[in-house]
Amino acid sequence: MKKSILLLLVFSMVLSAFLMGCSPKEEPTDTPPTDEPGDEPGDEVTGPPSEPMGQIIVGNTTEMSGDWVPYWQNIASEYDIYNFITDYPTVAMTFDGEYLINDTVVASHEVIENEDGSKTYEYTIKDGLVWDDGTPITAKDYVATVLLWSSNVVKEMGAGNTYGQRYVGYKAYGDGEAKEFEGVRLLDDMKFSVTIDAAYLPYYFELGLVSVSPTKISFWTDDTVEVLDDGNGAYFSDNFTKENFEENIDKARSAIPRPSCGPYVLKSFDESTKTAVLEVNDKYVGDHNGQKPLIKTVIYKLVNEETQMDELATGSVDLLLGMASGSEINAGLDLVESGGFNFTKYPRAGYGKLAFVGDFGPTQFVEVRQAIAHLLDRNEFARSFTEGFGSVVNGPYGEALWFYQETKAELNEKLNQYPYSLEKAIELLEEGGWVYDENGNEYESGIRYKKLDDGTLMPLVIQWSSSGNEVSELLTIQLVENPDLAAAGMKIEETVMDFPELVNYLQRNSIEDPKYGVPTYGMFNLASNFNPIYDQSNYYEPGHPWNTSYSTDEKLDELAKAIVLTDPEDREGFKQKFVDFIVRWNELLPELPLYSNIYHDFYNDKLVDYDMNALIRVSDALLYAYVTE
Repeated sequence: MKKSILLLLVFSMVLSAFLMGCSPKEEPTDTPPTDEPGDEPGDEVTGPPSEPMGQIIVGNTTEMSGDWVPYWQNIASEYDIYNFITDYPTVAMTFDGEYLINDTVVASHEVIENEDGSKTYEYTIKDGLVWDDGTPITAKDYVATVLLWSSNVVKEMGAGNTYGQRYVGYKAYGDGEAKEFEGVRLLDDMKFSVTIDAAYLPYYFELGLVSVSPTKISFWTDDTVEVLDDGNGAYFSDNFTKENFEENIDKARSAIPRPSCGPYVLKSFDESTKTAVLEVNDKYVGDHNGQKPLIKTVIYKLVNEETQMDELATGSVDLLLGMASGSEINAGLDLVESGGFNFTKYPRAGYGKLAFVGDFGPTQFVEVRQAIAHLLDRNEFARSFTEGFGSVVNGPYGEALWFYQETKAELNEKLNQYPYSLEKAIELLEEGGWVYDENGNEYESGIRYKKLDDGTLMPLVIQWSSSGNEVSELLTIQLVENPDLAAAGMKIEETVMDFPELVNYLQRNSIEDPKYGVPTYGMFNLASNFNPIYDQSNYYEPGHPWNTSYSTDEKLDELAKAIVLTDPEDREGFKQKFVDFIVRWNELLPELPLYSNIYHDFYNDKLVDYDMNALIRVSDALLYAYVTE
């Protein structure tokens, strides 16, 4: 298939920003496949339908809370819903990992190299794009996205306001010090521009920085808020304040109906069953290839880990996403062998992990984190959990990432594998000052204590927030109940909670409830998947809301930021910076990686042309698939 590409940046990447939960991404081909007609006169002719038809029921074990934008809680299942109803970016990504100007959206564009080293991307949006209610989409909708999700208003409401963080003038605008956003311009009804700050150039994933999708600002505020530009940068009218619109914005996070510019419209969400229903958006003109949905209804529901395969077998669900454990995968393969079902497998662009808190309790001390690593046999854990469908990794990456594959040998030589060793764990704890008993005497047995700077004694008891899933159960057996943990003088206490609550504690979301703002847990078992822009810049920056390990190490932050500040043509330089970052990360161990696995999606074989990889999401895969009923 020929594609008209005005500007192309090739990434053979398979990466996300921090998506919590165990929901993965998938692997379609860039050109939708078609079936051949049967050769015999009596054969039934099959192929994609001419109009959307049928339904597919998607099951996911990650619970939805009903927050449909990724700026407060970026839960993977809710992010799937967001992507079903959000599209028309100025820059699109193909299933092969190429970033390109989206010809479905952009009528023309210009790239301007500025004298100060910044770079401007100027877009003219095509006429004829509309929201699901028929309202025209204009340049104001694109500018509104950057203004809203970079604003101090949403920041003060607890949202991440980093949308335009690489653009000129972001800090002044995002902190509420400037009315105008200098690096974002509304040039006319169908024309706008964004300017990348020179401080972030070169940037290895440059084209990804200038991808903007539309936002209907009246949905989040009301019809009185205007997007304006007097020549110094775009801005909202003066009535856009937290005082005026906090209630509106808070309600809009979960409101249904809500505007859609994607292939589907969110019709309903059942809070009791955690089930979302989406119907085809008949106003959607297609993705960058012009592809429109062929499945009329998508139902997305919560499933239980223990019964999900039974639900697939009995037709309660049609598609299960990202089966990760060996028991799940083997059960799915047995189901496929019985007939009527199929599967797609793909290496994960992420990993499962124990996430530590670096500013609270015993896990703030590196020796404790390293000791825990030596007290868990991660090779045995990975074997037990994945049953051969995964392996151990030693940093924030996954098997699917090209730069990991090309540096694996070097990393294996440089990284501490943290082999199982009670003796090494005790040695580290003693080096870290955990040498006292509860009375301040020399440690002999029981729980170890450390004398803090203020003279108080801290017990080596770690509070663990868990969602009670299969990984949690295996951690309980192999770590918490491991006799060597007690022999080392350490104790881990588990508290099981639902996943949205776990995320609130992790992010210290005091706006949701003051209790979440109080540091309570030192350890969380989570999973991360990477999107095609491997940018770790914010995750280790002291004080940044995405730094949920609460790391304060300046060198780690510096190395994390350096990775992406690389010329897009300098593949070797990017890899070397990645290695340097991982070596420091592996020493500090803000997280303990547990496994990176081969995901398997299992589905009823009525679903045709479903091809997943780690680059894309289920919304992309289903856009090119159809059902036969």
